[in-house]
Amino acid sequence: MPQVDKDSPPAKTVIEFHRNSDYDGSSNSQHHTLGSLPGQASPGNHLHDGGTSKLLGEGITISGSKGGNAALASLISALSQVLGFNDSTT
Repeated sequence: MPQVDKDSPPAKTVIEFHRNSDYDGSSNSQHHTLGSLPGQASPGNHLHDGGTSKLLGEGITISGSKGGNAALASLISALSQVLGFNDSTT
């Protein structure tokens, strides 16, 4: 049996405090449930499919002609937004 600090509150009291604890309200919340909403934590098996986490590339538009450099520039820009790398192309 684990030792309990004699100055700790009883388990029932701790449970009551947790029942009223802030969760998912913001990134500063004391507790977070798993899910894809802004105040939630992502589960370890998330896929960026829009179900268990944010859809990868959501809100990003790639434009330009498929045969020209404009499409490549648009793709590089989109990838840098999604993946967070610096675009140093000229």
